[in-house]
Amino acid sequence: RREDTTEALSRISESVSRRFESDQQIRSFGEFLQDVHRDPYLYTRNAAEYVRDMFDYFGKREVTDLCGVPATRFNLFDAPFAKGKGACHGQEAVQEALYHHLTAFCEKGRSDKLLMLHGPNGSSKTTMIELIMAGLEHYSRQAEGIVYRFNWIFSESFERDQLGFSRGDERPDLKGSYAYLPPEDISFQMPCELKDNPLFLVPRAERTRLVSEAYTALGQEPRLSHYLRDGDLCQKCKEICTSLLNAYQGDWSRMISHVQVERINISKRYRQGAVTIEPQRNVDADARALNLEKSFQIPPLLAHSNLIEPVGDLIDANGGVVEYSDFFKRPLEMHKYLLTTCEKNSISLNSFVAYLNMVMFASSNEKHLSAFKRDPDFPAFKGRIELIRVPYLLSVSKEQRIYEDHIATTVYEKHVAPHTARVAALWAVLTRLRRAKTKNFPSDIGSILSKLSPVQKATIYDSGDMPDDLGRDTRRDMQSQLDALVREFQDSDLEFEGFVDSSYEGRRGASPREMMTLINQAASFGDFHCLSPIAMMRAMRTLSRSTTLYDFLRLESDNGYHDIDKLTDAVEEAYLSWIVEEVQDSLDLVEEREYQRVFEDYFQHVKAHNRGERVLNRNTGASEEPNLGLMEQVESIIDFPGKPEEFRRSLIERIAVWAISNTGATLDYHTLFKDIYKSLRTNYYKQRQQTVEQITQNILKFGTDEIRDLSKEERKIVLRALARLKVKYSYCLHCAKEALSLVLKNRKTADD
Repeated sequence: RREDTTEALSRISESVSRRFESDQQIRSFGEFLQDVHRDPYLYTRNAAEYVRDMFDYFGKREVTDLCGVPATRFNLFDAPFAKGKGACHGQEAVQEALYHHLTAFCEKGRSDKLLMLHGPNGSSKTTMIELIMAGLEHYSRQAEGIVYRFNWIFSESFERDQLGFSRGDERPDLKGSYAYLPPEDISFQMPCELKDNPLFLVPRAERTRLVSEAYTALGQEPRLSHYLRDGDLCQKCKEICTSLLNAYQGDWSRMISHVQVERINISKRYRQGAVTIEPQRNVDADARALNLEKSFQIPPLLAHSNLIEPVGDLIDANGGVVEYSDFFKRPLEMHKYLLTTCEKNSISLNSFVAYLNMVMFASSNEKHLSAFKRDPDFPAFKGRIELIRVPYLLSVSKEQRIYEDHIATTVYEKHVAPHTARVAALWAVLTRLRRAKTKNFPSDIGSILSKLSPVQKATIYDSGDMPDDLGRDTRRDMQSQLDALVREFQDSDLEFEGFVDSSYEGRRGASPREMMTLINQAASFGDFHCLSPIAMMRAMRTLSRSTTLYDFLRLESDNGYHDIDKLTDAVEEAYLSWIVEEVQDSLDLVEEREYQRVFEDYFQHVKAHNRGERVLNRNTGASEEPNLGLMEQVESIIDFPGKPEEFRRSLIERIAVWAISNTGATLDYHTLFKDIYKSLRTNYYKQRQQTVEQITQNILKFGTDEIRDLSKEERKIVLRALARLKVKYSYCLHCAKEALSLVLKNRKTADD
């Protein structure tokens, strides 16, 4: 065992040593300058460039936003460094706005504004900033994200007769630099608390020339940010630098031999380059004399120097990012220093002015921001703040992923029935929608948009799919108004309970936090074997009575919008349609290709009829006139507006449009005409309604003594349907019977 332990210790030691070496954790100043000449941009970036480069490091991709409109999503917000844990779903517009402002900072060479994410509670403001901090932590550990600070090293016994520069690619001799001194030879070590760039040790004029020459040597245009061009050492480092230069009679090379360049890793946990300032905190930065524990070790050379240490949140965050959480929950007086700090990148401390290099974020509740807009000081702050709105999501599919993640990490003791997260997401989105106003659109289309049901509007937002009962021309006109529909309430204000507040879509409604609480409540119901949509809807109806707790329950009903009871009924109706389709599919009374054959026959006759051609009979091989009886029979099943001739022409046009966008691809009738397939399927099962109900009732007998009353063939059908529901749709016996009972109950209610 002792040998095993020794071997393990040796292996760990070797691994840590290799990683320390490969990460270039410690450098002499001479080695650091060599690195600068190899890649000047990498070692001279300011904080804005560093954060922007972190966004680029993780990459981006094209996704769809509301109504199927293309949008850019930055992979950073998928939390790839945490295998997706804590990812932010949706909010692509916010991501693009953040990247835009970071790019603007890079072009200006400085971060001169506070980026404030504002929106209702639980809209992912804090999550997005946390992901930026976590992304920086990961990025700082990669070769592309390398960042250095410097320490001052002193030794009473070390010889000082050589310079701290390396020659060629070899490590410099220890006699020329203090950087690699063993611990026993170091009498005093002092870091730069501001984590300033080591290049600040080079005088400004020489610094500009040095960096410019490095770019020129690589054939690149020199680029120096305001931070690097005009920056300087903090008070303490400036005092040490001056004392050493005086002692060495201006020999800069001997002064620089006391410098150890150290790689740092950004860390929120250890408050290094990533800090959150909570609203209860009072002091963001300060300065103090060198503490007494250090003072007795100070070299005699510095004994009479006035060394001041900067401390505080902004000091810890320097070189990275800082977040002011719930910005307006602190007294406004506590933030007034930001008027100059944001603009000038500096903060006045007790004994000196500290120059900062960071990107500043903040988060704010929408209600607090609305109140602040009425403050006399708002115009002064507005010039230093970039407001980035973070509303609740209005896409059901993106909202659904939030609850899928939550369920996966919190619900362990119960089986989760299909559609549970989907039902929660649909209900949450419906509570956030507002009815379109006729006056905001052209008169011919405004009345149609204003009559959209909440579920129809949610469907349009999620996928861009129009209601099935609209004509082709109406669909086209609506398509042209989708952007206006999405932006209709972007800048609207309304008075709510005596307070004028923003009233954009996504401003009010059920928050993800509240929905997660609702999910946990539904999971706790003892009379449900599974966490199911039916349990969720019970929790929703219970919540709808808590009007004093949730302001969205107090919104005035508007033709079905904001009417929580009706919205819950609409969710239940949508859920019923989903499970009816799954039950029908599980009964397997007809194969899917049968619908394909019927539609292909119908379409061939439609195409021939429109072109005045004949049709080849697939059974006899004879050439025949198009069968109007077949066409009318199929069209009697399909619910479409307008005249049959117009509908038939629209089918041809849909294929033509598809062919233009999918050159060379094989036409998939089922995908292109899914609305028609749905009508054919619904009609088929409607004709066999009694058979479907009987089989459904037989399934409910499974697990009871009544199953014995069924014939062998009936039991076979039951087992096959249950197996299909389990394998294809993930139902267990309990939630399958629960869903089927709901179907039969609603069927009976409809018949009554």
